[in-house]
Amino acid sequence: MLPLLKKCFSLSIAVTLCITVLAQPSTRDSTRRFPTTPPTTGPRPYKEVITDKAKTDDGLFKVHKIDDKYFFEIPDSLMNRDILVVNRISKAAAGMRIGGFFGYAGDQIGQNVIRFQKGPNNKLFLLNISYAEYAKDSTSPMFTAVNNSNIQPIAAAFDIRSLGKDSTGVVIEVTDYINGDNDVLHFSGSLKSSLRFASIQSDKSYIVSVKSYPINVEIKTVKTYSRMASLPGAAGGTSSNMTVELNSSLVLLPKSPMQARYFDKRVGYFNVGYVDYDANPQGVESISVVQRWRLEPKDEDMEKYKRGELVEPKKQIVYYIDPATPKKWIPYLMLGVNDWQVAFEKAGFKNAIVAKVAPTWREDSTWSLDDARNSAIVYKPSDIANASGPRISDPRSGEIMESHINWYHNVMELIHDWYMIQAGPNDPKARKMLYDDELMGQLIRFVSSHEVGHTLGLRHNFGSSSSVPVENLRNKAWVEANGHTPSIMDYARFNYVAQPEDNISEVGLFPRIGDYDKWAIQWGYKLFPQFKSAEEEQGYLNRWVIDSLKNRRLWWGDGESNQDDPRSQTEDLSNDAVKASMYGIKN
Repeated sequence: MLPLLKKCFSLSIAVTLCITVLAQPSTRDSTRRFPTTPPTTGPRPYKEVITDKAKTDDGLFKVHKIDDKYFFEIPDSLMNRDILVVNRISKAAAGMRIGGFFGYAGDQIGQNVIRFQKGPNNKLFLLNISYAEYAKDSTSPMFTAVNNSNIQPIAAAFDIRSLGKDSTGVVIEVTDYINGDNDVLHFSGSLKSSLRFASIQSDKSYIVSVKSYPINVEIKTVKTYSRMASLPGAAGGTSSNMTVELNSSLVLLPKSPMQARYFDKRVGYFNVGYVDYDANPQGVESISVVQRWRLEPKDEDMEKYKRGELVEPKKQIVYYIDPATPKKWIPYLMLGVNDWQVAFEKAGFKNAIVAKVAPTWREDSTWSLDDARNSAIVYKPSDIANASGPRISDPRSGEIMESHINWYHNVMELIHDWYMIQAGPNDPKARKMLYDDELMGQLIRFVSSHEVGHTLGLRHNFGSSSSVPVENLRNKAWVEANGHTPSIMDYARFNYVAQPEDNISEVGLFPRIGDYDKWAIQWGYKLFPQFKSAEEEQGYLNRWVIDSLKNRRLWWGDGESNQDDPRSQTEDLSNDAVKASMYGIKN
């Protein structure tokens, strides 16, 4: 743009903006100001609000129920603390499915981080927190600038009904907020649109329970929404009501976030990211940290850990099996979890991960599949031939807080057909339309291990199988000792290269937790107590990766981000995909 024209153009815009601003009606922008009118009443005496009729549940904070009203007593110690909110379907509505993958009990419908903060005029605010941008160093000039441009939204405001019993907290009534409709405790806005949910039917909705535990509060509600009709000619039928039972978990996040580990594009981990204004004094950096569980030695075992002895972690990673799971498949799902113990031993931990049968109500009346403290494999009555392993993590550090693995009933059809076609020539048991329970159980075990890997933070490794010489897949001794791919996170399925005359058993046909998986867990979970921050350990980790990747079996092939890499494809085997395919066709 020429200088004169640019100047005139800029002046024109300035004049236009000025006229536009002056022409605006002189109404107040109420979204940017606190109310100027003080409340008519202030906090009342505690005994007048929380009467003798109150039924109190004491945990993270006190929950009081008086008749049909619910009150939260929030102590000062929880003000401005980060609380993770996880919302799930507890009981799904009939006819609610989206593409077969969504609409089941256990499905996640929303996730937020919130804070309680005292406001003016006798108010307690609930803030919805974003960690998209960071300036952690409060002494840095950028700290103020970033905070000034990142005011967190006020999602709700409550009148303070009373000070806490000991006058150090506040009491608010939450009945209408819980019983109403909002995207903090219930469905996200985008998901409601996908489900075609319109307005909530208040007369057909109610609170089932609100329970307080040591680090979390569980809110269970029944919601009835009017549902909009689908477009003419589209599937979905006419308008109707949909009733669902929802569970919202409010889980206190650690006051001090777990020490993060920076993502390395050479090791396949899921990650969370943010824009960091501290990392580069002359620029801005996008930071990614890996998602991983917090595994730490017990205090009394730290010296043993430093010496390289195997120790048990302070807190195990525990996966419960959904009580609705058919009993004959439970042992195999559990084996798929426990198989990862050998990988964690590489990181210095024994018995780090374990599967457990969910306790009965008589064994533990407080246990719930909906409780966000409990990770689980959730069995879903679906015709979807699949399974998935999502994770919920602390956005500040990547610490995985919990996982609900989605196990769709019809995944058995998929693995039956895979095994019949790919392993049938080598395994007579594969040549049946209905497998015996032991064979199907072992197939379930394999898929369970793969999905658990995702919940430990591991991404797919589509390139792993390309590190194996094709003829090794026909070598009985070699393939039974090493497996046909170094990673169970590959889409290498079964060893279809093996020929009947090779006499290779199931051990050499099935995937297993391999060299890459053990290395990836070691890289993500091994602690280095001598380093006090992610920045300090970065140089050491870089040298470790460089040295380790001299072994080609430890290579991560990111076939999802780089689909054009011929080494990182799905369903292929070996370092010679053409020859491997010819062997498969021969079978």
